[in-house]
Amino acid sequence: MSVQIEVVDLQTLPPERDVLTPAEQTFYETLRFPKRRTEWFGGRVALKRLVAAHEKIALNQVEILPAPEGKPTVTVVGKKWSGAFSITHSHGFAVAAISQSAKYLGIDLEKTAPRINAWKTDFFHPDELTGEGDEFLTALWTQKEAVVKLLGTGLSLKSFDVRCVNGHVQFYGRALEIYEQLGRPDIRLTTSARLPGFMFSVAVGREAVSF
Repeated sequence: MSVQIEVVDLQTLPPERDVLTPAEQTFYETLRFPKRRTEWFGGRVALKRLVAAHEKIALNQVEILPAPEGKPTVTVVGKKWSGAFSITHSHGFAVAAISQSAKYLGIDLEKTAPRINAWKTDFFHPDELTGEGDEFLTALWTQKEAVVKLLGTGLSLKSFDVRCVNGHVQFYGRALEIYEQLGRPDIRLTTSARLPGFMFSVAVGREAVSF
């Protein structure tokens, strides 16, 4: 399945007036903390560039606003956009992805760094720990986060309910219920060091085929 990805350096963002709609500008001004404002804006720049290029329109003709359930809604010239999308950010970068062929999409970017042992045991089921080292654990974390974003549940799931074992996804508890509600889509995971010093994962889901 085709996935387009855009990476934005948060130190080289364009002027807000060239990107945001009036409604987006109003929401942007409610964000109190500079770091949060920069990350929010960077994510919108990345996603707008992808959607605008696909639709052949200007950035400010794409509007991305939070929906009541949490995940943003993308509209193009006033109409809801039909593609799958996801946004992530980490340590000075924002990344967005879109797909017209996938029904569900989730991405995550994390800086590779040492982690305390308690973090490993608190967030990963023993079945997931098929490797070791900072790069492996960071990659595993991005896989879990990408799958959670694909499910559209935010942080409401228990960490052990989504397990990524050697690149294959397993669901339990509430995560399994949500997965079944989505129609048990076929989920594919890919992970790479897309940026030096970072791990990046993409979870793509398409509708299960019935025979």
